Amino acid sequence: MEYLSYVYEKIFGGNPPTDDTQGAFHTPRKVICFGNVLLDRLVQLEDPELLERFGLELGSKGELDMEKLNQLAAEATECSRCLTNPGGSALNTARILKQLGTDALFFGAVGADKHAEELRQILRDRGIEARLQTVEDAHTGQCVCLMYQDNPTLYANIGASAQFEVQTLSHAVSHEGQSFLRPVERKQILYVEGFFVPQRSDVCDYIVQHLVRERRRLALNLSAPYIVRKNHQAMMKLARAAFFLFGNRQEFEALAEAAGGFRNVDELADHLLESGGTKVIFVTNGRSGVQVITNYVEELAPPGPVSFEDFRAQRVDQLVDATGAGDAFVAGFLHAWLEKRSLGECIRMASSVAAKVVTQVGCNLP
Repeated sequence: MEYLSYVYEKIFGGNPPTDDTQGAFHTPRKVICFGNVLLDRLVQLEDPELLERFGLELGSKGELDMEKLNQLAAEATECSRCLTNPGGSALNTARILKQLGTDALFFGAVGADKHAEELRQILRDRGIEARLQTVEDAHTGQCVCLMYQDNPTLYANIGASAQFEVQTLSHAVSHEGQSFLRPVERKQILYVEGFFVPQRSDVCDYIVQHLVRERRRLALNLSAPYIVRKNHQAMMKLARAAFFLFGNRQEFEALAEAAGGFRNVDELADHLLESGGTKVIFVTNGRSGVQVITNYVEELAPPGPVSFEDFRAQRVDQLVDATGAGDAFVAGFLHAWLEKRSLGECIRMASSVAAKVVTQVGCNLP
């Protein structure tokens, strides 16, 4: 360990970032997730008075400064029922994967505060493996979702997550001679949420340049139209490198418009598929289902002709909360894919998992 610290200091000019390794690495997981770490608080409001007092419009979404968000969370949890979960898009996917029977490893950053300790304890209790870099003098990210009459008002601040360092990842690759990476001839998914891309382009570049190889493949979730618009160059770079690309139609339309030169989503998809290699693109359309655009033929086969196929969404009798449906779709698909099911079976599994999650409050399976 002393030798590794010496090498690290020579290369990066300092000691490795503080990292909650939760012990030695276990058997390399089939899915490695990279994303923002949020302490999610879901609160059921009896009346809208709290929203009015904080000047928040019912059903709105956005970011708040950490001081105001802490105050909102404190007052909300005092007066109403509160459900606490580890949150963030990729962490949601890791949680659902765990429930389905596929262990994932999550990378992210937290602050040196009580919320970080609360998150770590929840992750330990649920058996979710995480490598959390601790950022001194930063707050752990938080998200507060206020439900009133089945209408969610959601505000967040990613806090310390924005300061996740590439050194944390590079150090983990050679952690005491053990690695979280599987051999390149075995299936492994490196999954990046779009919310992770801003301010961490160096980490994304490291993943693409040093980790993605052969059957160790990149999966990208576009996450939100505003993220795509503000970071379209980085998103296009990752989209070209991705084997799996997930997003809803609004997110793909935003990417086509922001990247320029594409009249519609189909033209964007054609460009990405022509950029080299096999790729599977998922354009979700809510209750209308999902369109799959791909040149995938079978595992290890060269790219085939481009195909467009529509799959129906599974019927949902009682929609409670659509938050996290996309994260659940990704989890269902990756779980089935790693079980060596056909592409069609994987998509049906993904739709089934998403349909179950939207019947619950928060991103949770029944």
